[in-house]
Amino acid sequence: MVVSAATLGDMLSKGNVWYTRHYQTYFDQVYVVYVFGGPQRRITNARTELVSLGKGTNVKLDLLLSPARLYEFAKKNRPARCLTADIVFSWWVFLFCRAFMRTKPYLMPVCIPEQIYSSTGKSLSGLPTWVERIFIRLSFAGACAILTARSFGNFPAWLSSNPLSRKKLIIVDTVVDAIASPGFFANLEKVARRKELARKRTGDFRLIYVGGLRREKNVDALVEMMHEIASAQSDRRISLDIIGDGPERQRLVEMSKEFGVDNKIRFHGSLPNENLPRHLVTANAFVSPLTGTSLREAGLCGLPIVAYDRDWIHGMLKHEVTALLVRPGDITGLAQSVIRLADDDNLCEKLSQNISNLAWQLWSPEAVRKSLRQAFNQPARVNLSKESLN
Repeated sequence: MVVSAATLGDMLSKGNVWYTRHYQTYFDQVYVVYVFGGPQRRITNARTELVSLGKGTNVKLDLLLSPARLYEFAKKNRPARCLTADIVFSWWVFLFCRAFMRTKPYLMPVCIPEQIYSSTGKSLSGLPTWVERIFIRLSFAGACAILTARSFGNFPAWLSSNPLSRKKLIIVDTVVDAIASPGFFANLEKVARRKELARKRTGDFRLIYVGGLRREKNVDALVEMMHEIASAQSDRRISLDIIGDGPERQRLVEMSKEFGVDNKIRFHGSLPNENLPRHLVTANAFVSPLTGTSLREAGLCGLPIVAYDRDWIHGMLKHEVTALLVRPGDITGLAQSVIRLADDDNLCEKLSQNISNLAWQLWSPEAVRKSLRQAFNQPARVNLSKESLN
C-alpha cells in the first residue's frame, strides 16, 4: 500500500501517477492511498488501485481524521507492506495502525529538508520549520525501516549520519518512486523505433523543464535565468518549454511578461507521463532548479542536464561528466551553463551519452525489480502494505 500526503487530483494532473504500477512486479495487489483531497471514484490500472480517503472540504480536518480513515482502510484490505515518503506527517497518519494493528511503515524520504530550508527559506508543509523538524524526528522514530537508494546520491550518507535512521536504514540500488511509469517506457521505445530520438538541430536551442509549478520547486529561477540569457550574447536562439501545472503558474506567466521573456517561454500545462517522451527527445537540454523523477526521465531520453547541485543530485551526478551542476541559487550560473551548452555540440553529445548510460543502469524497470527484492526480502518488520508519497 502506498500512502501519500499529496491529493489524487494533483497527482492525476501531473500525469506520473502510474509509476506505482512497478510495485506489481513484487506484490499481487497495490493500493495507493491519498489522505488529502476530495472524494473520487477508485481508479484501477491492472493490479494497482488509487484511493482517496480525504473529503476535500478542509485540509486540517483531513489531517486530523487521517489516522482513523487509514486504519479503517487497512482493516478491510490487510496490506502486507506499507511505504510512505511523507516524512512530516507519517507519525500521525499511521497512529491508529501502529496502535491497533502493531503496524509501522517503511519510510522513504525523497528530499533532504535542511537543504530545502537553506536554499528556499521555506518549509515542506507550510508549518514553521522548527515545528516541521519535530514532526520529522517523530516520523523517523515511528518508522520500522528507512528505505533509500544509491541512485539518490547523497541520501545514504545523510540518513547514515542521522541517529534516528541509522539502525533502520535499508539501502538498495533504486526505488519505484525514482523511475517513470510503464507507459513512459513503452512510448519511449516507440519513439526510438520511429527513429525520432535525433535532436532537432535548427537555429533554436530548446530547453525543457517538467515538474509541478509550486513554490518549493523554485521555477521562478528559470524565468530569471531566461532573462539573463536574453541579455547575454549567444549565437543560438534559446527558448524554454515548461510542462507542468500548479498554483504558481499564473504568477510565473506574469513574471515572464515583467522580465520581457514571455516570447521565449511556453507554458504547456500538465501532460500524462506517457506522453513526455516525444517532448523530451526533441528538446536540446533539460534545466532544473529542483526536481525528482522528471530529471531521471530526461536522462533516460539522453537529454543533457543543467541543474542546481543539491538534494539527491549532489553525490550522484558529476559536473561536466553527467550534467552541468550549478551552486544553488546561482541564476547567473544557470544561464551561463545553458549558453555554454548551446554553443558546444561536443559537450552536449558527451553529457547526453553519459547521462543516458547512467539512467538506464539505475532507473530502468529491470533495476527496480532487483531493488524491490532487496528492500522487501529484508526481515519483515511491518505488517501493513505499501503506501507511497510523491
